[in-house]
Amino acid sequence: MNLNNGKNLLLISLAAESFFGSYGLLLGKQAAVVSVLYLVAGLVFIFSILILPAARLPHWEVLKKESRLKWPALIVMLLLAYITTGYWLDQIPLDPDYADMLPIMKVMNERLLHGDWKHVYDPIPEIWNGTRPIYLPAMWLPYLPAIALKADMRWITAASVLLSFAIILFIIQVRKNSYFGYGQIAVTALLFWWIFARNDVHFLISLSEEGVVIFYFVLLCLALISGNAFLMGITVSCCMLSRYSMIGWLIPCLLFFAARKNYRKLIVFSVTGLISILLFFLIPFGFGTLKQMINLPGNYIAFAGRVWEDSSEFFWLNLGLAKFYGPHRIALLHKSLLVLSFGVPLLFMGFCLLQKKWKLNNINLACFKLSLLIFYQFIDVPYGYLFYTCSFVSLVIAAVLLKKEDSGAGVGVV
Repeated sequence: MNLNNGKNLLLISLAAESFFGSYGLLLGKQAAVVSVLYLVAGLVFIFSILILPAARLPHWEVLKKESRLKWPALIVMLLLAYITTGYWLDQIPLDPDYADMLPIMKVMNERLLHGDWKHVYDPIPEIWNGTRPIYLPAMWLPYLPAIALKADMRWITAASVLLSFAIILFIIQVRKNSYFGYGQIAVTALLFWWIFARNDVHFLISLSEEGVVIFYFVLLCLALISGNAFLMGITVSCCMLSRYSMIGWLIPCLLFFAARKNYRKLIVFSVTGLISILLFFLIPFGFGTLKQMINLPGNYIAFAGRVWEDSSEFFWLNLGLAKFYGPHRIALLHKSLLVLSFGVPLLFMGFCLLQKKWKLNNINLACFKLSLLIFYQFIDVPYGYLFYTCSFVSLVIAAVLLKKEDSGAGVGVV
């Protein structure tokens, strides 16, 4: 397959994945078909990553030239995000009866501000008669400034999503690359409008903390493409201390470095990540909290059962394969999630490293994307806002793979 065909395949699969993850959900009764098509589009996207040249971040000089075209677009995005976010925050109150994630994090941050950091993870009597916080530090700490300033903490979510869009906008190459450049701009604009204007479908802005997670994964994707092991370690720790959807990629990543005999990168990546987790979680909050977090996945089966009874529309109207398992095979779905999240990326990496027939590029990057795709497809309760982390990772990858080959690039080995 020649280069342009590979790029066309990547752009088409990106557009399909973005559409089926957004406006395709409005097809209602066809959500099962849309879920399958979304999975197929994701797999085609991963195949395209493998056959295109090695991903490299654009050179700083290229970014400066491109930025002249991007600032007006960013200002428009900022205004639209501000207007739509304000509308949704007025319409939907921050109330645990709607969703308890942000109210719980609010209490955790208030305890920290009051100096009760040793009691951050104690039960919260005022929410569900004593619910116990389950969120890792990188998830709830970013909301600290909003709590300290007594502002609506959901502005942090909106700002994180907007910043993620801004990063993607500025690394898309448009000059001398109009077809692929404007194609990516169109896909990005579609997803931007869906997230900010159709919050009533997915509630990402008004009820969730997923904007922070999206931002971390955008940074991790950039660090991975750059090949900087230190930045990879830092951003991996942020992801692991927020939502560990990429956990199945960690061992294949280490195997990739070992197979390439890049032991220095392996050590720097591992040590930096472990030290970050130690400093930001284990030392301040203790191993007791770690044990509490490790035991959490066992509760997901019972939780999924309650959601099936009370709000089964979350399964039928969103992406993911949980709908095909139904309410009577929740334990099987959870087992599938565990086995496939760890097994598929490992088998994928092993196959790519051992096969000799084809020249494959971006193996580690493709494995990273695959780990996210598998995790979210088999997640126990497929809330709509969860899937956009995968969408943003695709936008970042497309932005660096669909640039002009002669545009200059920074170093990066993926």
